[in-house]
Amino acid sequence: MPRKSEIDIFNVMEPEELEESLKSNKNSVRYYKRIVAMRLIEYGFSHKETANILKIGYRTIYRWAKTCEESGLDGLKPNFNGGRKSKFSNEDRIKFKERLLKDNNLTMTDAQNILRDEFELDFSLPYVCKIVRDLGFNYGSPRPKFKEEPENAEEILKKTLKLQM
Repeated sequence: MPRKSEIDIFNVMEPEELEESLKSNKNSVRYYKRIVAMRLIEYGFSHKETANILKIGYRTIYRWAKTCEESGLDGLKPNFNGGRKSKFSNEDRIKFKERLLKDNNLTMTDAQNILRDEFELDFSLPYVCKIVRDLGFNYGSPRPKFKEEPENAEEILKKTLKLQM
């Protein structure tokens, strides 16, 4: 086994705190993975071995251990804010849904044009399809009925099929 890590992760915390955090964590998979990495380092695994076990880069494990040494388990918690805000607000979604309910037989291109013209949002057609589906709509194609269709069209079709067989 390679030499033990020079980083002392218990500089700021006690081993029991790591154990308790490992048992009580039920929310974040990322945080759990980081705690497991610190546990492996505690057991004497090197950073490289820990990285191989968890299928993570060696430098990442080293960075986590260094952060844990400096600020304890709180330093291991992911600290991102969830990304960029959507251009399409919830209020706009409600207005768009009301607008779609006003008109019958709109195509996805029509919905895309409504978004571009009325809401000043230029989305791709696949994304417009996703938005429309998320709003609870589906896009089934209406089938035309012929005006001259006889009342017993299904019976005529069955007779025709029997004659051909």
